[in-house]
Order: sequence, then C-alpha cells, then structure tokens
Amino acid sequence: MTREPGYLPLRNAGPSEGREGMGKDAVPLPKAGVINFLKGDKMTISFFYPGSAGEILQGKVQGRDVLVSFPVNLYTRVEIFEGRFSGSEVEEYAKSFMFFKNILKRWGVDGGNLCFKINSKIPKGKGFASSTADLCALYHCLVRYFRRKFDIMELVEEALRIEPTDSIVFNRATLFDYKNGKYYKILGDYIKFFIYVFEGQEEVDTIKFNLSVKEPLAEVDDLVPVLVRGIEDKDIRKISFVSTESIKRNQRRLYYPVLQEVESMMKKTGGLGIIGGHSGNFLGIIYDKKLDLDIKIEGFKNYWVNTLSRIY
Repeated sequence: MTREPGYLPLRNAGPSEGREGMGKDAVPLPKAGVINFLKGDKMTISFFYPGSAGEILQGKVQGRDVLVSFPVNLYTRVEIFEGRFSGSEVEEYAKSFMFFKNILKRWGVDGGNLCFKINSKIPKGKGFASSTADLCALYHCLVRYFRRKFDIMELVEEALRIEPTDSIVFNRATLFDYKNGKYYKILGDYIKFFIYVFEGQEEVDTIKFNLSVKEPLAEVDDLVPVLVRGIEDKDIRKISFVSTESIKRNQRRLYYPVLQEVESMMKKTGGLGIIGGHSGNFLGIIYDKKLDLDIKIEGFKNYWVNTLSRIY
C-alpha cells in the first residue's frame, strides 16, 4: 500500500514558501509524517519522506543553476531514539550524521545519547534524491523531538552544507538554486502522473559528479514558462515536454546511451515524455495512467513509480 509520508492523514498544509527568496518566517511543524511511540519509557519519533524521480527541469536560468523535481512514492523512514551509534552506522549514515551534528550545534542543544536509524526504499546514487529525503526526514524528527518550529530556510541551509539539494525540500513544485540556495520560486502544486523506470546498475556520487563535471548545464530559460503553464493547467503533456527537452539538452553533460531507445519505446507505447536523473543513472517514460507494459533494456531494472500531489 502506498501512502503519503507517515501513517497519519494529511491535516496541515505545511511550510509556507510563497515568495521568492528565503523567507525567514518559521511556521509550526506539519503533523503528517510523524509517528510518536514509546519503547519502554523512551520516546521514539519516526518520519517518512519521499524521494524524487530525477528532475522535471535542470539547467541554467538567468545564469543560475536551478532544478525542479517532483516527489514520488519511494520513501525513506528515519527514526530517532535514545541509544548509541556503532562505528559502522556513523560510516553508513555519514551525510545524515554530519547534518545531525550540525543541526544540534546550530540549536545549541546537547544530543546526549540521541541517535537515529534510516530505513530507505529509495535507490541510492541513481537520481532519486535519496540523500535529500534522508536529511528532510531527519530534520522533521529533530524538530519534533526538541519541540522546535519548522523553518524552511534552516533546512535548506543545513542540507546545502552537506551537498547539492533537491527541490523536494519544498512542499510545492519549486524552481530552486540547488547548489547555493540563494533563489527559489514556487511554481504551484505538484501533479500526479506515472513513470515507467529504467534504472541503471552504476551509482553516481552527487558530490563527486558536481565537482568533476566540466560541461555546464544547458540553458533552459525558454522552458520555464512552458513548465509554469503546465503546472497551472495541470497539463502533463507540457510538463513531459519540458522534462524531455531538459534531458536531451544536457546529454553532453551526462550521456545516456539508451536515450534514443527509451524515446522509441515511449512513442510506441503512447508515453507523454521522458524524465531522468541529471546526476544519476535512470531514465523513465511518463504516462498519464499506469499500463501493463513488458518493455525492457538489458542491464536496466524496470518498475513503476508515481509522483505525489503533496509531500505532507
């Protein structure tokens, strides 16, 4: 059974990010996504958060490197509780552990024996924003545990201290400066559609890729108005056109040798467009409904995901 993050029904709209820039107004933590329960006499807090399926758009807009992603029904679950980390856990959760320490230092609180576990169903190193999802879920847990207020600016700043960050930190579709966090613009609500995924075998390290890649992102200024209209009109065809163009224009930066083959399959099966990871290893075909497909490419794993209309 798929669900929005957590077992609880959505009740709050979540953080307000309705203007350009990093609004400094903190808002109450959304209740959805959080599970509180007791283990003996100790409180444990758990939070679900979705990954994304690559990017609808990634490129240069007015000279800035920006992206737009939609969340999908692949989740990480982070649980915080009193306990101790093992050496292997610190190594396994290196990015999240650094984020954890930075947040506690920023708040000036002693974590004591507080630790966390991550149970993620999101593919790693493929372009599904697994690290961003882990950090977001961990942040929501910590905010709840220490009775803080959710602050989108704080989350963005601390996530970016770890690595380039996906726009799924926001609860609505957002054009986001994912490297520096100096710009964002809310485009509208997320829209639900279906993606037939071709997941490659090799992993891509986001940090190493962004440091080593020499080819700049493609110019995509002209695609932004199309995407805005697509989101406003809930037009999956327009959104799919943008995602297809974005992948094609950035082929010189991250080459997908199977792109033409996937595009051919898309046309034969009535797909609306192609989506993929701009620093990952997957492509997908966008559909407005889930079909009974049996199309494969050797060396690629296939499965369905769907985008979410909201995160929490």
